[in-house]
Amino acid sequence: MIGLALLLQLAAAGDSVYATPALRDFVARAALANRAPPPQLTGYRASLESELAFILRDTLGRELTGQVEQLAASATWDRDGRYDVHVRGYRAQTLGNPYSALTFTRMYSVPTLFGNRLAIGMNDGVPRSRSDSLSRSKRMARDSAEGRPAFRAVHPLASDRDRYYRFTGGDTVAVIHTGRRAIRLVRVYSIPNADPGANFAGFRGELDFDADRHHLVRMRGRFEFISSRRDPLFLRATGATGAVYVEFENAEVDGRYWLPAVQRSEFQSQMGLMGDMRPVYRIITRFRDHQLREDSTLVADGDSLSLPPTRSTLTFAGGDSASRFGGWTAGFGALSGGVHADDFADLAPDVWRPTGPPRTSLWPRRLEDVVRYNRVEGMFTGVSGSIAFRDLAPGLAARGSIGWAWSEQTARGGAAVSLSRGRWSNAARAERVLATTNDYLLTLETGLSLGPLFSGTDDHDYVDRSLVAWSATRVLKHMDRGLLTTELALVRDRHPAASVADPVFGGGAFRPNRSALEGEYARATAMLEWHPRVTGESLSPGWGARVKYELARGGLEWQRVDARLAARQRWRGLSVSARVDGGAVTGSVIPPQALYEMGGAADLPSYDYKEFGGDRAALGRALVAWYAPVLRRPLRVGRLILPGLSPGIGVGAQAGWTEASSAAARAALLTLGGDGVTPLSRPTDRVRSTIDLRMTVLSGAIGFGVARPVDQAGRWRPFFLWGAAF
Repeated sequence: MIGLALLLQLAAAGDSVYATPALRDFVARAALANRAPPPQLTGYRASLESELAFILRDTLGRELTGQVEQLAASATWDRDGRYDVHVRGYRAQTLGNPYSALTFTRMYSVPTLFGNRLAIGMNDGVPRSRSDSLSRSKRMARDSAEGRPAFRAVHPLASDRDRYYRFTGGDTVAVIHTGRRAIRLVRVYSIPNADPGANFAGFRGELDFDADRHHLVRMRGRFEFISSRRDPLFLRATGATGAVYVEFENAEVDGRYWLPAVQRSEFQSQMGLMGDMRPVYRIITRFRDHQLREDSTLVADGDSLSLPPTRSTLTFAGGDSASRFGGWTAGFGALSGGVHADDFADLAPDVWRPTGPPRTSLWPRRLEDVVRYNRVEGMFTGVSGSIAFRDLAPGLAARGSIGWAWSEQTARGGAAVSLSRGRWSNAARAERVLATTNDYLLTLETGLSLGPLFSGTDDHDYVDRSLVAWSATRVLKHMDRGLLTTELALVRDRHPAASVADPVFGGGAFRPNRSALEGEYARATAMLEWHPRVTGESLSPGWGARVKYELARGGLEWQRVDARLAARQRWRGLSVSARVDGGAVTGSVIPPQALYEMGGAADLPSYDYKEFGGDRAALGRALVAWYAPVLRRPLRVGRLILPGLSPGIGVGAQAGWTEASSAAARAALLTLGGDGVTPLSRPTDRVRSTIDLRMTVLSGAIGFGVARPVDQAGRWRPFFLWGAAF
């Protein structure tokens, strides 16, 4: 009896590969059904529309799009393994990236989900040149000699799957209705075996099946690379982490075949040395208008269960017809902008996950926490560390940094504790920082970097600020909808003098650091961001807004309100982008660090550095650019692929206004520095504006032209820039 009970328990528990015997049977049926397409399907032809985008995800989860490439193509797949993608339309725009995403992506779509091995999208194993082929052959020979097979992406339904995977699940998760039938979807989870000797890429994630036909309907998960090799020293030394995510959805075509409908591949990375910023490479493809090729005389035989490896080719329409294509079904940037990197948060590598045992790190949140250079501190170096308590205290994390300014002979740093639950994030921090007093900063700009060390120019002014603060941030519905942030702080400001007179690598002497009024005060801040992805310096289409209110009471007192509105849209080669900032500060005694200042390359390029200032200010920037429908086809230069010459012409405009509306404002301008009679910054008296005429090449990566002031007489002056945002 004891033996019989034990056998029954083992049967109920399944085995080490399948959670239950029923699941083993279901996966076996699914593997057989997905080994190859139904024998009568000999091929198909479809229309494809794709976007390849480079995106930067910041520490709060906001996404800023730096480059988008859109491709319209026709795809032909044959049962013998041939997969030809012929690009009929191509257009791109970039904010400074000089190379195309096609440099890394030989094939950006997958023809079917049948077979024993998987294509990962960008890694199809097709050599691009004879040297690539030889290098690949040498690598395979070396691996074979060392007893290690080459990497391959093993399909969870492969005939040899038991060696590489474990399976759980098997429940019905949804029912979808078509005009012909109700389709139950059964979900199975595949988990790669962590066997270093296997040396393979495995799929961890969800597999959804048509319960009746056992055909694969959807795959969503992450590829894991299992190997006995250690990561290269460079990756280990810089704390690099990466993840390859996919979400492939099929649609039932003609009521009989599950073929590709939407495919998303996403490659996310993070380098610990560079902080919490996460570059994202996103590929989204939509298939439509499938045209089937069938042979009803074919029947299943042994050969039909062996699908040949995919042999893919990517070609472009001859001449310049790809540039003139006008049959786009999705707006420029709409595909890549309709999803978010955090969609895969539940599949993230351990280092990015909010669950698990406590995790410590010595990597900084921002690079400037451990190394930077400016005219106040000189060279600053420091150390940083953090701990995420994860399962021990869900959502709780602590972080700290400390460093030394070598020329200033001053220590700076701080510590913070944060708690994130759902859409809320609360944080308490105490720190001493060097804060920039510049206005109208870019979204990711802090004013601190290594830039002045190499350029010899430090276009920021600073205040030495110590504070103890509590803040709360609320995500409004989702990250791309909005953010509401409030903060209460006790602050002390000091004026730091410049401790470095001359730059390291030539150039003129550094400017003196502009004066700040010293004192202690309590500060309350509230900020609402609407559509944070649309900022003016991002290619994401649409409109975004930001409103910020600041109240200070104590030794220093003022109130300040800032507002920003940004918009971007593209239509038939015409790109329009604009951003308007405005604000006002009030107080009986206004600290100069609370004033508005503008002028110089970043704001009004026809005027001197911070030539204007006041307690009221407005700044508008706009660019209208037209990208000619010629020469858009990508160019190959050795191993590098450029995004096409794609010449464009544009008109840019910047307009600024400041006013000193009170005696307090005029006194604050004099306090900034100078001779005590003539202020360093003055009111504009009227709207000051600059207009420029520019040409761009490489889809906006490089621009050059001439600019001149509009509000007064002036000469046209040449300029050169990376990117065409403003």
